[in-house]
Amino acid sequence: MWTFRKNRESKFKELSRHIFSAQPSKLFCFGLLLSALCLLPSVLGFATGWLYNVREVKPNVFAWVSDDVLDLDGDPQFARAGTAGFVVTNEGVVVIDTTNTPFHARELLYEIRHRTDLSVRYVINTNSDGEQTLGDEAFTELQAAVICSTRAQEGIRQYRQMLIRRLEDDDDGKLRTRMRGFHVAIPTQTFSNEMTLRLGGQEIKLVTLLKNGPSDDSAVYLPAAKVLFLGELFQNSYFPRVESRNLRDWIAALKQVEAWDVDVYVPGHGEPGGKKELAEFRQFLEWLEKEVETRSKEGKSLSQVKREVDSQVENYKWHAPELIPEDVEAVYKQLGKTPPKGAALQPSAQAPLAEQRAMRP
Repeated sequence: MWTFRKNRESKFKELSRHIFSAQPSKLFCFGLLLSALCLLPSVLGFATGWLYNVREVKPNVFAWVSDDVLDLDGDPQFARAGTAGFVVTNEGVVVIDTTNTPFHARELLYEIRHRTDLSVRYVINTNSDGEQTLGDEAFTELQAAVICSTRAQEGIRQYRQMLIRRLEDDDDGKLRTRMRGFHVAIPTQTFSNEMTLRLGGQEIKLVTLLKNGPSDDSAVYLPAAKVLFLGELFQNSYFPRVESRNLRDWIAALKQVEAWDVDVYVPGHGEPGGKKELAEFRQFLEWLEKEVETRSKEGKSLSQVKREVDSQVENYKWHAPELIPEDVEAVYKQLGKTPPKGAALQPSAQAPLAEQRAMRP
């Protein structure tokens, strides 16, 4: 599907052709061009903030993809809007992740309303990260059921409590200004490891793949469409947030889903990709682990490892490079510990879904 940006560019080119097609005098041409520039904001839709595109990855399955823009509203810890998705059925709509602000979530709703008037029945959060969940309130206003894993729900509760404390300590008022009008919505339904939704003939499977600290990372699988929404577990041309995610278990989970019957993998940030893009991201995690581990064994300090890995990572040319120092520190600390074997990988991630037992609703 054409992006709004491409549509705006094509409109501008068409406008330019109309201006110059008659080959008028230079003065008349300048006057027309000046008039066109005055009308440009309304013609191109700049005022609406259309800094995203929507792709129909399979029939009635859509991905909402933001440009790499740091928002000036919302929590500065989650300034990049995550990729979201929605599935249109004849009984209603299912939304997967809601981006980092209710403003972007309403852009998502705008796109849904361009395709159907049916109600949004379910919203699924793949994790508790603010870049995927802070838009939930736009859909709770519509009485949609918001679903996530039990641990992800707890992670969202903890975030809300921490946000209250941050706002109380906000002496200069900057955070209160950015968060004015925001309400952290707590998911209304939870699941432990697996859950299946059926709506309008569409089977939607929710699977917890990775345990990480107070939260989980889950995937949303559409078997008929062969589409898998992976949230933060997959970043397409973006550096990830490692945080409390165990890197080795993360890599193992990605290897498992690479073998599933999937054509399109929708990431937490960036454009939808295929097995090639997923493998490239998994290989980056393997590279990161190896680079940090090698230097750690050489006895280098954390600051040394950060500098050396940062100089190497420039080859990737990905978005969000500012996350690399945090990622290196997270991996460096992990390598000094021995996590319990199998603590992160759930039974549902041990084999392709086609070979697993039927999921319980």
